[in-house]
Amino acid sequence: MYQKVIHPVQLIEKGGNKVSNHNNKFFNTFICFLLLWILFGYNPQSTFSANEHIDLENKLENYMLEHEGNVAGLATIVIDQGEIIYKMKGYSNIEEQHLVNENTVFEWASVSKILIWISVLQLVELGMLDLETDIETYLPNNFRSKTKFEDPITMQYLMHHTAGFDDSYTDLMIHRSTKKSSLREVLEEADIKQIFPPDEVVAYSNYSSGLAAYIVEEVSGLDYREYVRKNILEPLQMTKTAIDPEQDDNKWVKERRKEVQGYSNTLQLIEPNFYSIPMYPVGSAMGTATDLQKLLQALLAEDGAPLFKDKKTINIMFEPTLYYPEINIPRVANGLFYLPSKSQHVYGHGGNSKAFSSSFYVDRKERIGVLVLTNIKDESTFTAGIPEIIFGEYEHGENEEKVENSSQWKGIYEPARLPRHGFSRVYGLFLRSKTKQNGSHDLMVNDLKYSQLEPGIYRTEDGFSIHSLDLYSHHPQTKKMLSNMYSDLLYVPYYKHFLEWGGIILGLFAILFSLLCSIVTIFRRIWNKKHLHLLLFTQHILNLLVFTNILWIVYKASSMVSYSFLKPFLTLNFVYIVITLINSGFIIVKIKVKILSKYKKIVWIMTIIFTVILCVNILYWAFYY
Repeated sequence: MYQKVIHPVQLIEKGGNKVSNHNNKFFNTFICFLLLWILFGYNPQSTFSANEHIDLENKLENYMLEHEGNVAGLATIVIDQGEIIYKMKGYSNIEEQHLVNENTVFEWASVSKILIWISVLQLVELGMLDLETDIETYLPNNFRSKTKFEDPITMQYLMHHTAGFDDSYTDLMIHRSTKKSSLREVLEEADIKQIFPPDEVVAYSNYSSGLAAYIVEEVSGLDYREYVRKNILEPLQMTKTAIDPEQDDNKWVKERRKEVQGYSNTLQLIEPNFYSIPMYPVGSAMGTATDLQKLLQALLAEDGAPLFKDKKTINIMFEPTLYYPEINIPRVANGLFYLPSKSQHVYGHGGNSKAFSSSFYVDRKERIGVLVLTNIKDESTFTAGIPEIIFGEYEHGENEEKVENSSQWKGIYEPARLPRHGFSRVYGLFLRSKTKQNGSHDLMVNDLKYSQLEPGIYRTEDGFSIHSLDLYSHHPQTKKMLSNMYSDLLYVPYYKHFLEWGGIILGLFAILFSLLCSIVTIFRRIWNKKHLHLLLFTQHILNLLVFTNILWIVYKASSMVSYSFLKPFLTLNFVYIVITLINSGFIIVKIKVKILSKYKKIVWIMTIIFTVILCVNILYWAFYY
């Protein structure tokens, strides 16, 4: 039988073709896969972004380690392009060594206002509310308004804090409240007045924000707490957040809050640190950091769902609606404050309560958000320092304008956000800033150096970005004005500043004089059996008593009591003035008819003068009711 014989070389060649064909197919498949990966899978920026994310996390960790001696308890969450950095440090209760954990409840303080502005824009989206309409349209006819100017107030003015209302330091936080009032009752009873015409001055206003929340109630037909629960908390599944002033809307939060303590910047326990906020929408929200993270994620989402039905609404929320005067720098975006940063499109809110501090900022364009919660009063190392790390320091664009002579802005400035009536307006004396020229183009504000970026714009590197910019402008009433993040500062003439402080200092001298005279009189009465000049001695005792009463009022006002609690003590000051006028009249008569030595006459006359100074101070600073 014939059998074809194949030469070994031929066999190798045929086998080699088979291997070659197999390799070619493999190579072609690999090339196709590589091309597809380059086209659709490989993103040269992804590796870069990952490296940036790691670098950012390292910076954050190093910063927290550097300042760990300044922290009581801290929870911070950063969302960077969908990646989450979650850091917890310290103790929710230092005395009992309770570590901060995922179930630690923090107070949001004024970060709570973000819920108000979301609610407002939800109703705008539904066509139930208009930002440019007079708010009187939405308020009941019998609502006791605080307005005094004829110019209308719009919702936009409330969001910009330009409605013209002053502030109040009473009834903001109440320790051991005995009653629970409706939001309407709280607003109507608030010790607030409209001081400035609408849209003239930015003065951060809790009352304005509370009024906006009440309008949400009126327009929606729901109690504000119920509205937020149904339209924000439940859609976001925020089950560990409460907004009621007594946390009665979330029993779990109420119990957890009892486990947390608040501390000063020196980590001293603040007692008491548990209280209620009658105007609760402006600062009562509290909950865990992971719950607040859900709100942060929703505001970073492309379409803003589930908070908004239309993508346009979430974009509008973060578009600037108010700019600094005379300068094209954003200031407010629908209730959210502009944070000076490298990207220059960061908006959000900070908050401070009796024992907690917080911050919440969003950069929708870069898809970065950060929240910081601490149980420290007036804290800034973390609430301001961490956002600066995340968003970068403010960088001012190049400007070809010539710099100005900075001497025109010298002077003393006082925040527009102050009580402008009642005894608590004396607090403004301690909040004034002194601006003086530094070189020919720069400024010193108190102890901070501000460099001129361009005419009217000054920046300091001595503080965090949140406080970095000061902008100066001319004002029709106060001649010049200093503007920063939360409030305008109005120019105070030197004569007014020195007269007010002079009156206070003379008042203190009056008290020292009465104290000295009382001691001398008692000493002489005991040891030398000298005759007691009853009218004179009575006046000195009255002066000391009224001073003690004023100190008591100041102390109790800072201890979170209501204004109604202070009324009897304020009334006593008025009684003092009446009795003093009568008593001083008798003293004057005695001076005229009684033969006195030169020394005694001087003492009697000085008693009258110092008593008048005390009365003038009481009347000027409204320490009466």
